[in-house]
Amino acid sequence: YLSIYLSIYLSLLVSCCICFDDLSRGLIHPAIMRYSSRTVQLGIVAGTVVPNLLYSFINADWISSAVYDDKYYRDPRFIIGILLFVVGYVVNRYSDLKLRSLRQNGGVLLNGSSSSNQYVIPRGGLFELISCPNYFGEMLEWFGWAIATWSLAGLVWWAFCSATFIPRAQHNHKWYQEQFPDYPSDRKALIPYVF
Repeated sequence: YLSIYLSIYLSLLVSCCICFDDLSRGLIHPAIMRYSSRTVQLGIVAGTVVPNLLYSFINADWISSAVYDDKYYRDPRFIIGILLFVVGYVVNRYSDLKLRSLRQNGGVLLNGSSSSNQYVIPRGGLFELISCPNYFGEMLEWFGWAIATWSLAGLVWWAFCSATFIPRAQHNHKWYQEQFPDYPSDRKALIPYVF
């Protein structure tokens, strides 16, 4: 009898992780970020519909049919996975908010002017180590998800996210280096101290 409640608890907990991230990434993120064009916000929402529907279906199918041990919530895979998901989520949100605030708070301006519409070198937090901590945070979230669910569905989604974020991080890192001659040379693109 207790195992039924624990199974429901686990399913609800991991389902809430998905819903919270989808809500943040699909609706809140485009609404609070400052983009050069209003169509970028619409593009983000429209561009995430198909992959997120597919991902949500595959993972919802897995979660609704997976049979976990009654004590899986105490399993190191679950605990470590949920912790990685939460840490990744916090890194992702903090980094997005830091990027949003750059034009308000100033920084190293691209052409030396004081216009609030210029690009700046991000500073603080993981931006001191990598160019794209927002991508790193999201990859960490989904790596944690894959571990917590111990599922092929989670692993496939993490691989998809990685395949998306690795080239984007390389591109962004190269762009920063080209635009800012004094861009920190020891800063990596995506993974602190490694890549």
